[in-house]
Amino acid sequence: MNSWNEGYFTESTYTYGYYRELSPVFMRWCLLLKGIVAPEITAESCHCELGFGQGVSANIHAAATPGKFFGTDFNPSHAAQAKELVEASEADAKFFEDSFEEFSKREDLPEFDSIGLHGIWSWISTENRHHIIEIARRHLKSGGMFYNSYNCLPGWAPSAPLRELLAMYDRYSGKSGAAKGRVGDALKFVEEMLAAKPAYLSLAPNFAKTFETLKKHNPDYLAHEYLNLDWDLMYFADEAEFLQEAKLDFATTAVPLDNVDKLNLSAQAMQFLAKIDNPLVREQARDYFVNQQFRKDIFVRGIRRITPAERMNKILEMRYVLMTSAENVPLKFLTTIGEVKLSEEIYRPVLEFLQEDNFRPKSFSEYLKRNPLRDARGILEVIIILVNGNHILPCQNDAAIKLVKKSCERLNAHICERAKFENAINFLASPLTGTGINLNRFQQIFLAQYKNGDKTAEKLAAAAWKIFSQQGQKLISEGKTLESPEENLAYIEKLAETFLTKHLPIFKALSL
Repeated sequence: MNSWNEGYFTESTYTYGYYRELSPVFMRWCLLLKGIVAPEITAESCHCELGFGQGVSANIHAAATPGKFFGTDFNPSHAAQAKELVEASEADAKFFEDSFEEFSKREDLPEFDSIGLHGIWSWISTENRHHIIEIARRHLKSGGMFYNSYNCLPGWAPSAPLRELLAMYDRYSGKSGAAKGRVGDALKFVEEMLAAKPAYLSLAPNFAKTFETLKKHNPDYLAHEYLNLDWDLMYFADEAEFLQEAKLDFATTAVPLDNVDKLNLSAQAMQFLAKIDNPLVREQARDYFVNQQFRKDIFVRGIRRITPAERMNKILEMRYVLMTSAENVPLKFLTTIGEVKLSEEIYRPVLEFLQEDNFRPKSFSEYLKRNPLRDARGILEVIIILVNGNHILPCQNDAAIKLVKKSCERLNAHICERAKFENAINFLASPLTGTGINLNRFQQIFLAQYKNGDKTAEKLAAAAWKIFSQQGQKLISEGKTLESPEENLAYIEKLAETFLTKHLPIFKALSL
């Protein structure tokens, strides 16, 4: 085991994931839903991400959000990757290779408006959690935001023994090296064990099903999530008590739908929870009703509130952008209480309004002026549900967009250039939303070529096929490998046509 890794799996790098919850813009919006004051985001703001992995979220937010960004990840490969991206964007960001202990002792850090960590808390030692608390205690400003996500109880209780089996086998097997081999060996061990029908299966009927789902995940993801020495499940109340050491108070979650109880809880559950006065006890009890496995919490260092009227006004005056064509937004989805069906009569006019003028960002105060009979409280629920599904996103103001437009352009150009050679980072930075936007490899190549002057599906397809053919790559359609250049070119041309007619107007609206 490496002396510097403290039990964390470092034999492979982490996946290139992006998490909007780490965006200061998105955090502020989640707090606004609760009527809680958050720091204004300006050119003087400072933000921090702890354990940034490959640095995708950190760099997208550094490029797309005004202010200065800081962060650390003690894996040198991760730190090098993050620094490469910030060199491309020229954003005002400093990323370090410090451990949490080293970072907590730095004397060159400012006061942060926000600190975020995603998927770190459960996989580190208690000592490192105390170092994170010290970072927040020393450097999070009064009123600042602290985002933390983690595996939690009670939802993880039935499946925790599966993780223990995988980690135990890997720990005592004496094997080292690449994630794929180690994960494969651990999975094989558990598979053979389950085939022998241990009595535990009769007590945990979903255990085998969970294992089958697990086998489909990326080996690098499984290694980092399941093979670490430390893995500590917490109840929400334990985490909240822990964070009080840094004067952090629980404010809300980064899951907008949590604000609509009727879509998550039965009437009986809502009645029971309404009787609980203590907010921490109520939140913990709620986790039992929804069988919470993974929490996304936002804490604030000194909560201040605005009036309900001001809260509603700010939410309605803010602009929102539609992320897909109106007809592609599903009006039914699953929650903890079953399938929810949304009203065509209510939602379709809203989506069509947002799609007008080539997806121009619009405020819901504008919508209510056109539709004076609509109730503002009903529209608020529509906003929450659509943002929760990532169908719409709140937008930054024009001054913020102007500040970050160039850094987004530089970062996006770099990512699109990399897409010519690998399928790794599937997100670009939007100055409009301050968040990352999902674009697959084809869409990135098409967007770069479109900006270079290829405006037709034929030209876009020819340019893309030249890239793939030079690398000896062939495409797959409906499970069949396309062998001839003509087949590949025809398939890419269809994708390019869809890009031009369906996706490009949205990407333009997002200022990509």
